[in-house]
Amino acid sequence: MIIIFIRAIILFAVLLFAIRLMGKRQIGEMEPFELVITLVISELACIPMADRSIPITFGIVAILTMFVIHQIILLLSHSDKLQGIINGKPVMVVNNGNIDVNALKSLNMHVNDLLQSMRAAEYFSLEEITYGIMETNGQLTVVSNKEMEDKQQTLPVPVILEGKWNDENINGNGFNKQNLQQLLLKKKIKLKNVVLLAIDENNRMTLQLRNKPIQFENTEVARND
Repeated sequence: MIIIFIRAIILFAVLLFAIRLMGKRQIGEMEPFELVITLVISELACIPMADRSIPITFGIVAILTMFVIHQIILLLSHSDKLQGIINGKPVMVVNNGNIDVNALKSLNMHVNDLLQSMRAAEYFSLEEITYGIMETNGQLTVVSNKEMEDKQQTLPVPVILEGKWNDENINGNGFNKQNLQQLLLKKKIKLKNVVLLAIDENNRMTLQLRNKPIQFENTEVARND
């Protein structure tokens, strides 16, 4: 037990040293290769830490090797072409207020993922956003719509996402699916063509159809008492 205790302390010190040299970024700010290296390093440290049959030098050398790989990749990343291969490129997912469905698909994202990223950036409606860029570290950078600053007071509730009813939001917010279907019929819209339909407490509607500009308008949708 004492040997394992000492090995754990040594490997922890080496691991802390290597991570400190790699920088102070938080997990959510890491590039893909940095996250992979961090996960690999943690695994490499655990194996010799608990298994006395493995020389501790093996773990130290492996950790330092990962650090060297990290530094090499950083040097290679100075080339724009290699940086695009290693880290990928920022992708514009909201263009002039419109959701770019093809861009989302290229990132293996759904509209709901975009809405979550917007909320994390403290934007709650697409009406507040002019452009949105998904960075290589997974964070959303937003160019806001200056005309809408401080005007959005209520949270739009997505009731249709990518051609499917969001039953949880419909039932949880007092909507009636029949009334929503009447809204679609009134506008001559097919469910499968709806990328996003969201309605806030003031009946302000956000509507994005496939291959159509996004629409914002006031509407009347009766809710359950």
